[in-house]
Amino acid sequence: MFKVAIIGTGLPWKTEGSTGFGMSRAHAPGYAKSGKCEIVALADLKEASMTAFNTDFCNGTARQYTDYKEMLATEKPDIVSIATWPHLHAEMVIAAAESGVRAIHCEKPMAGTFGEARRMAAVCAERGVQLTFNHQRRHLPTFQTAKRLIAEGAIGELTRLEGSCSNMLDWGTHWLNMFQMLNAESAPVWVMGQVDYRKSHQVYGVIHDTDGMCLVGYENGVHGLLCTGETAEKAVGCSIKVIGTEGTLELHNTAPHIRLRRGSILEELTGAETEGGLHGGFANHDNVVDLVNALENGTKPLCDVSNALATTEIIYACYESARRRGRIDLPLTIDDHPLAELVAAGAYLTTAL
Repeated sequence: MFKVAIIGTGLPWKTEGSTGFGMSRAHAPGYAKSGKCEIVALADLKEASMTAFNTDFCNGTARQYTDYKEMLATEKPDIVSIATWPHLHAEMVIAAAESGVRAIHCEKPMAGTFGEARRMAAVCAERGVQLTFNHQRRHLPTFQTAKRLIAEGAIGELTRLEGSCSNMLDWGTHWLNMFQMLNAESAPVWVMGQVDYRKSHQVYGVIHDTDGMCLVGYENGVHGLLCTGETAEKAVGCSIKVIGTEGTLELHNTAPHIRLRRGSILEELTGAETEGGLHGGFANHDNVVDLVNALENGTKPLCDVSNALATTEIIYACYESARRRGRIDLPLTIDDHPLAELVAAGAYLTTAL
């Protein structure tokens, strides 16, 4: 059995005192589902949150710490789940890696700056630690079916991906990560974008755009376009659109979740091929099962740090494009958060959100 420790227990979403989704509560069932793990320790600044989590998922048997570094040193876990705000991810991932854990599973977005994201990946690589991020939608049947249809040539040769969501960093990390998967993990090579910050907008303590456009050029010649903001879906017509030489795949929030258009023919997919739609919570559990199996078998997990870092690089390159007012060729070498720096410099006239 792998010993698991959780950093950041949180509270259930939309309950009194909660400050987010309490995503560790979505990780825990995955460790149970794997049949190969035991949650032995919890770390959180709030004793009440830990106690509630302990009761709900560990039968009250997990040891509780208010200092996560003390927990790492005392418990020496095999796997650590981190479900805290993004600005804390880097220090916690690095501390866990340096303590000798074998695997780390962290919430998205990766970090509050691109430099932090790179350091997390580098430290884990140096120490041979398996690092994954919770881009759990890779496990949903809807996206797996879309990937299969593209590979089978259902829309001819893939030429373009389009997406719409509320912002680049918190939500866009999912859609850009789906671009990566649907485009056979082809590497991004350049980014050009523009963003707005007309309302004060932070998600879990990190500045996010209120509107934006991010154009990505991939190594295989495919282009990706992500639109963000309140009217983004009107620009794209759905959540994700996959365009090929002989047809189009549309992924929708509402059923039918996959709509395949070829000429005048519309095919709508439902049932097992689209179970969970675009947001099924069970994907969080399957993601954990996958990383546990990968650790046991020495294989690469589906939500490996490599695709998470590529996704994060695109996001921060888009913000850097807005700062430089030009195309950004990758790799990206900056360490900061360009949009946060622009906001601090007074580049945008903002109002309260």
